[in-house]
Amino acid sequence: MNPQKPPLFDLFIRLREKAGLPLTIDQYDMLLQALKGGFGIASRDELKQICRLLWVKSKSSPQAEKFEQYFEEYFQQLQLQAPKHKSTRTTKETSPDTAPSQTSANDTSSPTSLTPPRPSQSSPQIPIAMRRELLPEKPFGKNHYQLSVKDFPVTERQIQQNWRYLRRSIREGSFTEVDIEATVQQISQDGVFLEPVLIQSRMNRAELLLLIDVSLSMVPFHLLSQKLVENLQSGRLGKADTYYFRNCPKDYLYFHPQRPDAKPIDELLPKLHSNRTIALIISDGGAARGGINRERISLTADFLQDLVPCVRHIAWLNPIPEERWRNTTAQAISQMVQMFELNPFGLKAAIRSRKG
Repeated sequence: MNPQKPPLFDLFIRLREKAGLPLTIDQYDMLLQALKGGFGIASRDELKQICRLLWVKSKSSPQAEKFEQYFEEYFQQLQLQAPKHKSTRTTKETSPDTAPSQTSANDTSSPTSLTPPRPSQSSPQIPIAMRRELLPEKPFGKNHYQLSVKDFPVTERQIQQNWRYLRRSIREGSFTEVDIEATVQQISQDGVFLEPVLIQSRMNRAELLLLIDVSLSMVPFHLLSQKLVENLQSGRLGKADTYYFRNCPKDYLYFHPQRPDAKPIDELLPKLHSNRTIALIISDGGAARGGINRERISLTADFLQDLVPCVRHIAWLNPIPEERWRNTTAQAISQMVQMFELNPFGLKAAIRSRKG
């Protein structure tokens, strides 16, 4: 079979040129779409029915008789060409039950576009090209594991709820909100209600600096970190910036976990609002590998020392269970900054810790 020729294209050309059926390329495309959707692939009879519905207007018309004739001749010719396929293969014998599945889809010795279906009572006659190229992907079986949001230690709803706790309301902008207390006092003084007393509306001006570790030890938690980033908008923060680093921030913070675009830390920190910015660091802190890395501890201490005067509060979220922090680099880091386990309780505690 020619791998560059679409399935059943020879049959389509034969019906249009020799049988005289007024077929268009759109009708052939409709067949391909039907095959992709899983129709007409269970057996030859089902395939014939799909082709008839798409290509023949009336079952009793003369075109229907020609369709039946050329359709059967087409597959009979494929069966006659079956020995030619076997002669070009290796001498290794195959059983009748396994022969259809072992037929190569890349054999160019056949002029047709389909591998000849072999009669079998145990398995339907499905062309190889359809099984390999047009069948929809099978879903995961019972013995496979599929990661979904419900498998995360923190659900998407819990993330959204906790982001909303990051608030720093400031009155600014136009005067659109009624000051009820001042309005009542004004009425008592004037003895009549003339107009309400307006004040500026409250705006959430809390700013978040989210720093995410993307080192190899954090690979299992990449999807969880992305969920935290994707739901930042639910917090309606005044500003939220996300940067990435490996093991510990040093010199640069990166805009993307897999791209070299970065911003120097010396340029980033001075631009933070020291009264509004909350810094959240997501990293295992060396707890995943275990042991103590003195260099990592020193570099982290230097970064935290530079970060403290530029932000209002700092919290560290560690996806590794707290009992595994002992005798690791993470334990030393937890003595420099408040460290919480990345679970529903730890996320809530880290965000509310900004209030002291």
